[in-house]
Amino acid sequence: MLITKSRMVESINNKSPNAQCTMEPKAKKIKTGEGLVSEWPKFSERIDEKKERKFFLDEGYVKLSDFLSEKEVAGINSELDRYRKDVVPELPPKRAFFEKKDDASTIIRLERMADFDHFFQDLSESPAFNGLADLLLGVDCEPNNVQFFSKPPGAKDTPPHQDGIYFMHDKGITFWLALDDADEENGAMSYVPQTYKLGELKHKRTDQLGFSKALVDYTETMQKDAVLMPAKKGTLLGHHPYTVHVAGKNKSSTRWRPALGLTYWAKSCRDDEELKEKHKNYQKKLMEELKDAGRI
Repeated sequence: MLITKSRMVESINNKSPNAQCTMEPKAKKIKTGEGLVSEWPKFSERIDEKKERKFFLDEGYVKLSDFLSEKEVAGINSELDRYRKDVVPELPPKRAFFEKKDDASTIIRLERMADFDHFFQDLSESPAFNGLADLLLGVDCEPNNVQFFSKPPGAKDTPPHQDGIYFMHDKGITFWLALDDADEENGAMSYVPQTYKLGELKHKRTDQLGFSKALVDYTETMQKDAVLMPAKKGTLLGHHPYTVHVAGKNKSSTRWRPALGLTYWAKSCRDDEELKEKHKNYQKKLMEELKDAGRI
């Protein structure tokens, strides 16, 4: 089904408090190596639901190895190449971030991809992903954002933080899909188990692009308890907004660390006017800082 412009604009206005653009998305290329993403096998056919929900409630994260097949990942990577070529040149500045400004080969982050492209909207709504957040969180959720992250060779550590400090609530989840192998050398992520039970922790400002906040007190206990999450291509990680996580420096001289991020928020967030206003003000300030730094 082709998504109309009116539906896409409604999605931006209602489902994504921090989305601003009403650009008509590119026509989707719906076929991948595994067919239509809307017909991919449901998440419940890929995991042990009871086991993973229990682990998530205990620890605040999940690691789902081999969640996607090689062909499914190849299909996403093919669509990502198309997105870079056809969509990125037409994006507003605040939706694409570069290691070297305007050098397409150095894209390190793409924001709100589902707002500009039917394929990535379909992916977020695919039964392979949509509904998994509901299972783990125990509330009705809907897609909020699709992002691309790629940590370049030599990139510094990602500071310890909680996604909830950016969400500005705890009614959501972040999924992180490995598009290539991630390991200790190229900056795999680490989770600190059970930290989501501590609630929102105090953060401080940083000067790091894309991660403007870091924990004020990343304790010795947290550092000792942190669990490295090496992830083979196709592995899906997922964590609660208050789960503390960190990623090491990319020590490789040649390997990037590409991943797709999919966030899902409780449907109750859609009509939260105070939350929308907070996000609007935060985004305005962040974009001014990034523009001043020459990163967008």
